[in-house]
Amino acid sequence: MPAYMMSKVTVTNKEKFESYLTETKTVGAKYGGKPVVVGMQPKMLNGESDGHHMVFVVEFPTMEKLDAWHSSDEYQTIVSLRDEGSDQQMVAYEGKVMSPS
Repeated sequence: MPAYMMSKVTVTNKEKFESYLTETKTVGAKYGGKPVVVGMQPKMLNGESDGHHMVFVVEFPTMEKLDAWHSSDEYQTIVSLRDEGSDQQMVAYEGKVMSPS
């Protein structure tokens, strides 16, 4: 079953965040990670904004692959770029794409 990493992001240092994005795409691809959605400038439909300005959704073949990516030495070496370049909340879900009824 595929797994999805969703990250709500506020960029705090554009240069470091762009470096993080470049490197994490390369590392993620080694574990089957494929960017699915990048959303910017949220429009609140319900509730209150938590202040984040964009969202990323990355699909992995399985939760095991997602976990392997997130705990890999390669990813851990760029966590400092992530933290210095942005404020993020990351969450992972197992799921499937729903087909229209």
